[in-house]
Amino acid sequence: MTEDTNPILDRDLAKRAFERIRAALETMLRDAFADRTGFAVVVTTFDELASHKSGGTFRGNCLLVTSIGDLSASPYPNLEIALSKAQISARTRLPTSQLPSHYYRGADTVYAGSAVLEGIVVACAGLEPRDDEMIAYWIAAAVKSEAALAVSQYLASNPSADFFKGSQASTV
Repeated sequence: MTEDTNPILDRDLAKRAFERIRAALETMLRDAFADRTGFAVVVTTFDELASHKSGGTFRGNCLLVTSIGDLSASPYPNLEIALSKAQISARTRLPTSQLPSHYYRGADTVYAGSAVLEGIVVACAGLEPRDDEMIAYWIAAAVKSEAALAVSQYLASNPSADFFKGSQASTV
């Protein structure tokens, strides 16, 4: 058997999942967080679930780095904060709200607001930490759902398959 290391969870799948809930996130920002103009979103995974480029930057290895709304009006570097939250959670396998103090490293953000769901790591920054975390879990659940959909579609279109073939499962 030939080993194929293309993951089902890839950039395209993460983008499809995010786009599925984008309108709801935009509505939530407008209606529930009217005092905020935007928030950053980072989606990544544990190393063994992705094909990270060795020697690549953390940001370059993320599955999705984007935002909802306008980040430029915030006095905080929300994109960098979200990247730091995601990096902490990918490194420790914990949401930042549950991180013991002795896990922090120099240059880590001091803010919480990430989710870890079965190896899917999502971080948000731009709202209150509890709200960043809530939205991060929502996005992580959407990514998990999109992966389940990709697998079910692959199996439906390949009923006699014994193995996945390359990245076909994520692009069906």
